[in-house]
Amino acid sequence: MGWIEGLNDAMDYIERSLEGDLDVAHAARFAACTEGQFRRMFSYVAGIGLGEYVRRRRISCAALDLSRGERVVDVAVRYGYGSPTAFTRAFREALGVSPSEAKRPGARLSLFPRLSFSLTVTGTEPLSWRIVPWGGMRLVGVSLPCGSPGEEPLAQMGDEGREALRRFWGGASCAGSIEGLLVLSDGSGPGGVLGVNVSEGGESSYRIAVASAAEAPDWADEVHVPAGTWAVFDCTGPCDVATAEHYRRIFSEWLPSSGYELAGDVSLEVYPGGDFSSAGYRSEIWMPVARRSRG
Repeated sequence: MGWIEGLNDAMDYIERSLEGDLDVAHAARFAACTEGQFRRMFSYVAGIGLGEYVRRRRISCAALDLSRGERVVDVAVRYGYGSPTAFTRAFREALGVSPSEAKRPGARLSLFPRLSFSLTVTGTEPLSWRIVPWGGMRLVGVSLPCGSPGEEPLAQMGDEGREALRRFWGGASCAGSIEGLLVLSDGSGPGGVLGVNVSEGGESSYRIAVASAAEAPDWADEVHVPAGTWAVFDCTGPCDVATAEHYRRIFSEWLPSSGYELAGDVSLEVYPGGDFSSAGYRSEIWMPVARRSRG
């Protein structure tokens, strides 16, 4: 089964689970990736976080049920709200009217449609990539928690996510953390300073790190990355915009047709020295991959 088909099977499962408990890890298995990778991938390809998508779909289905005359309390319970008050608050935030108003004949309602995915031909520039095997890495850095179960991981495609990353990098630079980390870099992984996305289960974090076997300073933490195969993508442009756009293209253009699937919970952004804001700035994205099984 192809990756696009698997992704759409995941969406079918999510749609069937709108009225019950949604197991995101189970949905991720249809797309042959972990829960953390599925959440990140979804936000880049769909342009919306998975949790927000599910919330909007539930509210949309609830609106349809209410328009058919069902009771507010029954609909609230069906879509996972513990009380009519919580349901009314979420419903009004999403659609601008209360559930009671939605029941009235002629009420104007909005519907957030079910998403489906397809492989499309675009006129974009070629995406340069290569496959690189690499041994295990120990990454030392400072981390920014980005999400927990029931919340959304940091999505760099969104303005809010990019602004959070800019503040994080700026704060690390002002504190001298980046200089302190670069001193530890020993060539045991990709050179330069690294942006490290870690997605484990429903929890995500982002690190500014270097590859190093040296003892971590008391203000830093570490993450161990097992040996594996990496798809390495060349990325040109201001890093706060170009990195996000390349992630989107990797997930939506390269992954469906490459014959590879995601194979780990850590991805790397490799930033060599230079002007991060320059149109000619060159960086890399490293994604852990494995050959997709046939059949």
